[in-house]
Formats: sequence, C-alpha cells, structure tokens
Amino acid sequence: MSETTTGYVAGRSCEGCTMCCKLLRIEALDKPGFEWCPHCEIGVGCKIYEERPSECRIFHCGYLTQSGIGNHWKPANSRMVLALSTDTKSLTIFVDPDRVDAWRKEPFYSDIQSWARAAEKNKRRVIISQGSSVIAVTADGETDLGTVEDGQIIVGRRKRGPGGGDVEPIVVDRDDPIVDALRLVKDPESARQASPDQLAEAKRRIAEWLSRRDT
Repeated sequence: MSETTTGYVAGRSCEGCTMCCKLLRIEALDKPGFEWCPHCEIGVGCKIYEERPSECRIFHCGYLTQSGIGNHWKPANSRMVLALSTDTKSLTIFVDPDRVDAWRKEPFYSDIQSWARAAEKNKRRVIISQGSSVIAVTADGETDLGTVEDGQIIVGRRKRGPGGGDVEPIVVDRDDPIVDALRLVKDPESARQASPDQLAEAKRRIAEWLSRRDT
C-alpha cells in the first residue's frame, strides 16, 4: 500500500489510523457513517486501497493538511476526524460515538471555540457530527440541529443584530433548488462568474425563501 502525502503537514501521515473508515459515509460502497467499512483492517489500512472509491481517494482530513491543527487532533488518538468542505463552507468534526463527549474536553474544546469565532467572521461554520445528533458551534454558543440526514446540508443565515448579527444554522435538503442560489451568492468564485441578472435573481429567490421560513 502506498500513500500520497503531497500537501501533508511535515511528519504527518495516515499510518496507524483508520478513523475516517469508520466515521465517514462512503456513498459508493453504501456504507453509512459511524460504522466500520467492511474493507478496513482497523488500525492498519484499506484492504482494497488500489481499487478504493474516488471519494476515498480525494478525502484528506484536516489533521493531515492543516499546519495550524495541533498534533493532539490525530484521529487515531482523538477519535475525531476533521473534514473541511469547500461547497458548504464548513468545518465538520466527526466524533466517534464511542467517545461522544471527546470534543468537549480540553484542549479540543478551546480549539473549537477559537475556530467558531474565526469561522463566523468569514461566514463559515463549525459543525459537530456525532452520529445521532449534529450540533452547530458559533461564537455565541451551540445549536442542536437534531439528526441531519445524508441527503441534507447545513447553511448559515446571518440575522441582523449587535456585533454584526448572529448566524442561524438551517438544515436544507441537498437537492433543494435554493442550494444553488445560496452557493451562487455565497461562493466568491461562482459570484464572479455570474452575470448581474443571475446574482439579482438568486438574491430574490433567497429573500423569498427566508420570508417563507419566517411566516
């Protein structure tokens, strides 16, 4: 088995860690999250590594790729996997259900609070996923979102208020047409490629969608 380490923080690798094989859903294998993949040799690696699905090939946890994340976050030890999402602008922390309160302990909790404060300034969010429940962590506290299904995503709605407004996390079906409008407005690259009319229409749809939620 060979591992591509280009882009990894110096001195870090997957060696001895297979937590992503348990905590993450693998759609191509119809493997639900928070259950061991049948192709995983726990603590060793993938038994079908050369033929593994593309979603496994492209995933690299935050511990491997982000130098600002401390060594204590190594998934094999922390029992948590950090996943950075570009399309939903979120950091999701997948927590092993066998150690469900691990994220509330130090030094993890202080890191999470710091990330939540930074995320809010950049219109991003920090999500805790622990199998039976999903929690959004913001600079102001925590919001229990209940169970978020595989076909759903979490988007953030900023409400006006002191200090720039609070962020309200909202669970949305991934195939809901409003997701495209939200992505067009919130993603800088998509916004640059859109015409003024497309942006205006997306903002109108979002305003109508939020108005319906408030009634």
